[in-house]
Amino acid sequence: MAATILDPDLMPPPPGPTTIRQAIEDLQVTLNQIRRKLRTLIDWYITPDVVPNSIQAYDPRLQILQLRLKSLSTIDFQCLPYLIDGSDDLASQYLNQIVEQLLSSVRGIQKIFVEHYDRDLQERRPFGTIWDTLIYRQDQIKQLPVICPSIPRRAAPEDLRPAELGNFCPGALGISNHRDRGRISFVETKELNDENKRKLKAFGGAFLNWQCSECACKVRYHVATSTTSSIHSTDEVRDHPGLDIQYRSSFLAKCHLYLPPSGKTPSSTSTALSTNNRHDSSGLVKYGCVFCFAAGHELERGLTAFATVREFAEHIAYEHRKPLPPSLLIHRFAVAVEGKTVIGGRWDLNFL
Repeated sequence: MAATILDPDLMPPPPGPTTIRQAIEDLQVTLNQIRRKLRTLIDWYITPDVVPNSIQAYDPRLQILQLRLKSLSTIDFQCLPYLIDGSDDLASQYLNQIVEQLLSSVRGIQKIFVEHYDRDLQERRPFGTIWDTLIYRQDQIKQLPVICPSIPRRAAPEDLRPAELGNFCPGALGISNHRDRGRISFVETKELNDENKRKLKAFGGAFLNWQCSECACKVRYHVATSTTSSIHSTDEVRDHPGLDIQYRSSFLAKCHLYLPPSGKTPSSTSTALSTNNRHDSSGLVKYGCVFCFAAGHELERGLTAFATVREFAEHIAYEHRKPLPPSLLIHRFAVAVEGKTVIGGRWDLNFL
């Protein structure tokens, strides 16, 4: 068969560029249109009769998609590149999944009404404009990884901000993006606290330090077997009395802030983050909230950045258990609810 030659003058223009935030807003508008159209068809063809379950099931699904879009809209996509590799690409994947589900819903709703209520709807295409709009949005979203409107420079997150006090450490960003360059060392017996000693007596094994290759941060963790000898595989779970969360040492490593090696003077621009704290003799904040930072909040002592593990855990438990972080962040930072993750596998943070 001879190849068909398309006339360039007859081809539709390529979709115009968009941003992730604009794409989310556009999809929210289209989703509301789908719900209104569904309600109109029900009122016209079915009410006051009982609405079949096959039709009733669609609106709850659409509401779930609506909540997902609302949750994604809380992310500041200008900040996300400073945490996550290829953030625009990752966001486009989530948005494309939502578009596919919206297209599936439109197709399913129209099919039910055509087959059971009005054959003429096949030609009249009540969802025609909505369908065409979704296809257009889909083409726009597919361009996002190429355009990358949120990323000022196509660089790794650890190269976008200087390694200085008050910023996430390049080592933390590296471990979050599967580039762990941390070093491992044994914790000396004289450095073990009473709780560490009790754990060794009960479970055996040893305590190791994950030491950041970029700064002075160390994260201590317990290992009991050879299969759990890394910070990424240890079975050790941390918790605190009165807090409905559990977490692993790997989550702390992902969230640590740059701590200058001994002998280096902290940057004068970060003195607000290094005032005295009665719980921490160094007075330096050590952990930053990745969820707050992704929402566009600066790292600020006592609000989004913390000097002790307990303070950090309190913030996570009180501020991010309800509502949960957006699904994109839940997947990326291995967040679970009651021990269950969306895609299965190990969790680093667990909301009880």
